[in-house]
Amino acid sequence: MRIDFHNHLFPDALAVRTIPHLAQISKVPPHSDGTVAGTLKVMEAWGTSLAVVQHIATKPGQQHNVNKFAVQVQQENPRLRSFGSVHPHDPQALEELDFIHQSGLLGVKLHPAYQQCFAIDEAYFPLYEKMERLGLMVLFHAGIDPVSPTNYAPAQDLAAIAKTFPKLTIIAAHMGAVGDPESARLLCPYENVYFDTALAALFLDPGSYERLIREKGVDHILFATDCPWNSAPSELALLDRLSLTPGERELIDWKNAARLLHLTEKDLPDF
Repeated sequence: MRIDFHNHLFPDALAVRTIPHLAQISKVPPHSDGTVAGTLKVMEAWGTSLAVVQHIATKPGQQHNVNKFAVQVQQENPRLRSFGSVHPHDPQALEELDFIHQSGLLGVKLHPAYQQCFAIDEAYFPLYEKMERLGLMVLFHAGIDPVSPTNYAPAQDLAAIAKTFPKLTIIAAHMGAVGDPESARLLCPYENVYFDTALAALFLDPGSYERLIREKGVDHILFATDCPWNSAPSELALLDRLSLTPGERELIDWKNAARLLHLTEKDLPDF
C-alpha cells in the first residue's frame, strides 16, 4: 500500500511542451510524460495505490483554469487526488479558495519560486488565514529551486507561518528544505507542519535523512516522489536503507497521507 503525495501532470497538449522545458532547466530526466495516462502507467509499474497531484498556478489570471483541470483530474480518475492552486498576485485569489473548497479539493499548492512570491510576505497572510478557516491544507515547495537562485520559501519563513497560523496544516515539500536538513530542523517543533519525501533520494544521505525523520516524527512524514522528476523505486531504495520498523514504514508509505486525505484502507487499491 502506498500513497505518493507529490506528483505533477498537465493537460496532454501542455505536457508535450512543459516536461522537456522543465527537464532542460533542472537537468533532471523525467520518469513519465507528465500526462494523466502516463502518470497512471508509472503508478501501476511502481505499485502506487494513489497519487496526489500538485497543480500550480504560475501566472495571475491562470488559477481558475488550473483548478478546473484539477477538479476534472480528481473526478475522472479514482486513483488520483488533486490540490488546487492560487496565485498570490491574482486579485481573485481569496475568492478562488472558495471554489477550491467547494469543489472538494483538500489543499492548495504554492510554489513561491515559480510564482515569484516570498512565502513570508504579510500581503499573503489573508490567504493563509482563509485556508486555515476553510480547513484547506497548503503544500509549499520548500527551499531552493532550479528556476531561481533566490530562496522564496526558506525554512525559517515557513516556521514563522506555522507559528502564526497554528491550525493551518502545512506540508513542506522536499523534507522541509531541498537538500538542507539543518535548515529543515527549524520546522521540526511545529505540529501543524508535515514533510514530504519528494527528491530526498537525490539530495540527502541516509544518515541526514533518518535524523531528520526522527526529529520531525514518523507520524509527520509523507511518502512522495515529485514524479515525473523522480520515481518511487528511487525514493523507496533510500527509505529501505533506514532503520525504520514495519509500523513506521506504514505510517510514511500511506497511513499519514490517508489520515490527511480522510481516506481509509478500503478506499485504496492494493498491490
